Parts: sequence; structure tokens; C-alpha cells
Amino acid sequence: MRPFLLAVATLASAPALAAPDWLQPVLVGEIDWRQHVSEVEGFDGVTLGRLRVGARAYPAPWLMASGVAEWAQEKPALIDAFVAATLGESLRLSMGMSKTPLFISARDENLEARTIPELSLLAATFWPRRDLGLEAWWAPKTLPVEAWVRVGNGSRSPLGNDNSLPALDARVDGRWGRARGNVDAFWGFRAGAGVHVENAYDRAGIGGIGPQNFVFYRPPPVSGPRSVVEAHARLDVGPVRVLAEGAAAWERRSRDTDGNPNTPREGLPQMESQGASLEVTWVVTGRPRGDGARWPIAPNDPNGMEAFNAGKVPLGAIEVAARVERLWLGRGAPDVQPGGTTGGAVAVRWWMTSFFGLGAAGYVQRYDTAPLEDPGRRNSWLALARATVSVP
Repeated sequence: MRPFLLAVATLASAPALAAPDWLQPVLVGEIDWRQHVSEVEGFDGVTLGRLRVGARAYPAPWLMASGVAEWAQEKPALIDAFVAATLGESLRLSMGMSKTPLFISARDENLEARTIPELSLLAATFWPRRDLGLEAWWAPKTLPVEAWVRVGNGSRSPLGNDNSLPALDARVDGRWGRARGNVDAFWGFRAGAGVHVENAYDRAGIGGIGPQNFVFYRPPPVSGPRSVVEAHARLDVGPVRVLAEGAAAWERRSRDTDGNPNTPREGLPQMESQGASLEVTWVVTGRPRGDGARWPIAPNDPNGMEAFNAGKVPLGAIEVAARVERLWLGRGAPDVQPGGTTGGAVAVRWWMTSFFGLGAAGYVQRYDTAPLEDPGRRNSWLALARATVSVP
């Protein structure tokens, strides 16, 4: 174990030494061992979960540019490509491809730093994910308020939209205690809501996506106005964190009956979906989580280097978590077969250093309707072990 940790430590520190002060390399690597309930839902064994490589540049104290790509796929995919300018102490403007503001669990935390490794069913299903657009962030020093407004293309692609209409994202939070950046505060509270509005053109509606990236519910196409509303609340008390999130979506549908795009389309019944999630985490050892995107650390040796120099394995921080959630999908339309799922997850993570962690997680689901690929089964589970490297 120790030779491997020394190699990881060298990898974590070497880029920082070689790069100029204004350039910050980004590396996220995740190696998984997975066991699925069925080959239909995924392959078992060792796999490269993620490999994100890129850099952040700070040519001026108020200016930042980020470019990150995901390589653990059949084709490289652009994750971040944006420029952000901070004006004063409370306003930031950004332009490019980046995360959309909705959902604490998806927007505010880095994916590799989550206690339960994969997104919740709720966030994986309802979160608009990344988009190309313009965003304004406002967090006045004198008020416990944080707000985002974003105008994007709505297609999740950096290459363009499926129509000429933009998408709008907005979120407003109230925050107190540790949620305002006071890492030494014993408690913290953040609560708020967000909305996503766009106009779709013959696009797949909201479907069910599990932690193994298996689509267990496939809705019909939607066309026309669609909106997603979410609400969230997060309470920190000492080492314990409780996060509750809920969401609802309304999607219009229509179809072309004569093949002429210039004639009115036939309207179809609107489709509705809802979901809720409750997650509890406990930092058993180590400094409790702050409001940022990083994982917990050991207070006396946050980087783990003192233990390395002494020939020891760093103690780091240990965190455990449990989550329950529920989805109702494809409701309200008589011509659509509804779906949904009830799910749960447990996880333990050992954040050994500021750049390396080990963890294990288990996920279970009960589908309302069997997936198309396996009509005779409604239960699902996934066992996951993960090693994570994150620089910086």
C-alpha cells in the first residue's frame, strides 16, 4: 500500500511544481470494481470509472479559465470550458460550458468528493447537467443570500441547440453558519429552490437513470415547453449532515401528423414527473465538511505528507452515509405507461489524504415497472468499490 501511496503523492505534487503559479492542473481518476445484479445493467469487474484531465488558468486575480475533458468513454467528452470574471466581492460572471445551478448534491459538490459516490436517482434524473451559456452568480457579504441566473442553449451540447430558443436556469438560496464559508462553525444551514425552463423539440422526456447509468424507464418524446422545479435543504450539526431534495417536472408533448413542419402539430397530454431524496452523512473521524466541493480531511495532517515523511499510512478522514429516495415518472398522460422506482444506498469512504481516497458503496432499487431489457425482473442492486485520485 505504501509504495502506491508514495506514487500517488508524487503524482499529486509534481504537476504543481512544474506549472507556473497562474496555471493549476486538474486530474480526476477513479478505478472501480463493480458487481451488478444483471449483465443487462452493466459489466462486472474492474473498470476505469472516470479520467478527467484539464487545467485552470488564473491570468489575473479576478479572472479564471477552465478546460476539462472526460477520457473514460468511447470518445472524449468536454466537461468544462468556460471563463469566469469576479467583479468586486460578490458578483461573478461566467461564459461557456459548465454545470447548471440546480441541486445542491449535483452543482455544489465535486462528483469525486461525494460520500455516496454516484449521483442520487433524483439528481441523475432531473438535473439539467452541463450547458453552454452565460451565468451570473451573486452572494452579497452583508446578506445570507446566494443566487444564480443562467441563460443557455438547453441541449447539454457545446455545439448548439435543437431549436433557436434558449433555456433559463435560476436558483436562490439562504445560508447561515458553516454554509456561509465559516469552516469552524459548529452548525450550518442552507435552503433554497431552483427552476429550469426551456422549449424542447422532439427530445426524449425525463427517464429513469440508475447509479450504474442504466436507463430503467424510457419515456416518449416531448416537444414544446418543459420545466423542472427543485427545492433543497441541508443542515450541518457538528460531523453530521442531513440533505433533503425534491423535484417536479412538466413536459408538453405534440406530434407531426402530416409531415409538413409549417402546419400546426397535434397536441398530446402533458407528462409529469416527481421525486424526492433524503441523505444523512457522518464524518466519523476528521474535520467535518464545509460548504465547498472538497472532501473531509484530517485536521492535523490535511495533505497526509507528515505521515508519508514518517513512513506511516495517513489516518485521513472516515465518512459514512445512507440515502433513501423515490421517483414517480411519466404521470398524468393516459397514453403513457408510467414508471418509477424506490431506492436506497449506503457508503463508507476513507479520505486518506487531500488527493487520495478509498470507498465502498451499495445501491438497491425496486422498479415500479420492469425494464424493457429484462421484463421479468423488478429488483436491482449494485456493489461498488472505488479508488479516487483528485488533483488539486
